[in-house]
Amino acid sequence: MKIMIFNTLYFPYRIGGAEVSVQLLAEELALQGHTVRVVSLTEGDEREVTTLNGVELVKLPLSNIYWPFTNENKSFLKKAIWHLFDYLNVKMYFKALKEIQIFAPDIVHTNNISGFSVLLWKAVKKCKVRLIHTSRDYYLFHPNSTLFSHGQRMSLKGESILFWSAIKRVYDRHVDEYVGISQFIKKQHCDNAFFKRAGHHVIYNAVSKIEADKVKDIKRIGFIGRLSTEKGFDIFCNVAGQYKRKYSFIAAGNFVNIEEQQSLMELANKSDVTLKGFMKLDDFLNQVDAVVLPVRWDEPFGRTVVECVLADKLVLTNPVGAMTELSMLLPNIIITDNIERDFDDKIATAEIKSIDSSLIERFTPREIANQYLRVYNGKSGV
Repeated sequence: MKIMIFNTLYFPYRIGGAEVSVQLLAEELALQGHTVRVVSLTEGDEREVTTLNGVELVKLPLSNIYWPFTNENKSFLKKAIWHLFDYLNVKMYFKALKEIQIFAPDIVHTNNISGFSVLLWKAVKKCKVRLIHTSRDYYLFHPNSTLFSHGQRMSLKGESILFWSAIKRVYDRHVDEYVGISQFIKKQHCDNAFFKRAGHHVIYNAVSKIEADKVKDIKRIGFIGRLSTEKGFDIFCNVAGQYKRKYSFIAAGNFVNIEEQQSLMELANKSDVTLKGFMKLDDFLNQVDAVVLPVRWDEPFGRTVVECVLADKLVLTNPVGAMTELSMLLPNIIITDNIERDFDDKIATAEIKSIDSSLIERFTPREIANQYLRVYNGKSGV
């Protein structure tokens, strides 16, 4: 089967879990003998063509007023213009159309489409190709893709969301099969009038088990991810400040918001949080006994949570997004709506349970790819 996958970014670019999940899927599909071409964006001025791990990669220059995937602050006006161009990006439509015509795929699978815009779906249907879309963020609702603004989750009935999502609901008629990476994100879209004509499915992201040191006593507490209030890093530091005499605290990740960086760095230093910067996940997991993730936004899936649990680590997190859903599926996830209040009690009484092999198998790249192949082939029950 000739499979064409679109995602805003692809290796070596990475700003979140979507890039990892798409790469694992593409490489597993190629490993199973399918011809896979991934089309993504580049900040360069020229079309780039390479091959990585059996997957053909095409990177297209982004046609918009700037490259948005940096930490550089942009003015409100520039951001507004960028998003207006991205609402229906005609130049990217013709670029995508040309790529589809060149490759002539059996299936087109779109994922994160910021930068391409929903006109990508029109390009697919103009070529009369079966179209599958996977939601890995909230781009269809709002340009910020997180539904998190000014320190709180956004109402789906808000005027800005109704404005930015209106035209996208019109273009989703081109999608044949819709996949959410959790029941939560699928429900968010389907309950709000997206993908009425499409088949609906839930397929979790592929997560490979990482072997890490087994936990004896919980003494080392870790945080991993973007060091931002959106991810709850300030809450982690507050917990560390309360319990730094009883536990040691480390944080792996980088600051991404220049406005927050100074205050969060001062808070971390005051709370005796050791800032490790970027770390490989296996190195991080071998330095912690439990992981605290005080996420504030509605995580569509929670890759980090699953990775930590499969490595036999305890995870303490909030009941937002897919977190509660994952806690019902996997052991060693503790949910509380007040981590600062409940931290010591939850950690002190926790028992880390072994992970059943069937749960590990459920997240393997092979299993996830097989589920997508059933959707590609029009088989229900996924």
